[in-house]
Order: sequence, then structure tokens, then C-alpha cells
Amino acid sequence: MSKKQKISKFESIYEIKSCPKSFENYYYKISIVCKDLPYDFRSKLRYLRDSIGLTREKLEEQSYISSQTIKEIETNEKRGYSLETIIALCVGMKLPPEFSFDLLRVAGFYIENYNNEKYCLYCYILRNLYFCEIDYVNQVLKMNNLSPISQQK
Repeated sequence: MSKKQKISKFESIYEIKSCPKSFENYYYKISIVCKDLPYDFRSKLRYLRDSIGLTREKLEEQSYISSQTIKEIETNEKRGYSLETIIALCVGMKLPPEFSFDLLRVAGFYIENYNNEKYCLYCYILRNLYFCEIDYVNQVLKMNNLSPISQQK
């Protein structure tokens, strides 16, 4: 594996829509990072977190998933994890949608089922609210009569 690509300074969906050149640059950066991504879920999660420059403790603050749980997931000590946990980690890392959906797929979750209202809202969150704080995302879920994906302890 070559040197880790940094996942930072990705444009928001609003910046991309307002400037076509941003769209081209955005996908160029995505393709560069994707070349070095590991294939398995745990390694990919750790790689993405490291590439963003987040410690487990900082990701805990941003996702409300405990740093111990993050460590257990990354090191294979925790065998089961919920869809909501993975989405909370994606939101906490502010992952661009391409990385979030890839991470979910390798974790064994397929949420692009538009017959399921909850999954549909999760897709909307990952595509359009990935730059938002976890508290805002939880508010959106509550407004739609769904439980928060994670809560501050």
C-alpha cells in the first residue's frame, strides 16, 4: 500500500452544485483515495479515520460512539455492530457519500432500498447532510419519528 491519502477539504454538495469545476475536482480526489483503500471493513474504517486525522477520542466526540467501541470494531474484538453505529461513525468523520456507502457495503449493510422509509432517510443523510454535526442529524431523525443514530452519554 502506498502513502495514505488525506481525506480533507472535500467540497460540500452545495459547493459542487454551484461550480461545475468543483465537481470534477471532487471526483478526482475521490478516485485518488479509493486507489489505496483496504478491502475489508475494519481496515477501511481505520484507514478512513486515520486519513481524516481523527483520533478515536475525537471521533467519539463527533459521533457519540465510545472510543472503546471504535477500538473494538477496528481491532476485531467487537464482532457485531449496528447499522446506526456505522452511520454515526460516517457522520462523525464527515465522510463524503462515496466512502460512507462503500463502508456500509463492506460492513454488510445495503440501505439503498427505497421501499424502506428509515433506509431512505439514512441515504438522504449520508448524501446530503454528511457535513452536519451528529446532533443536527439526530434532530432530523426525530422530526421524522425515528430514533437517533447515537446519543451523547
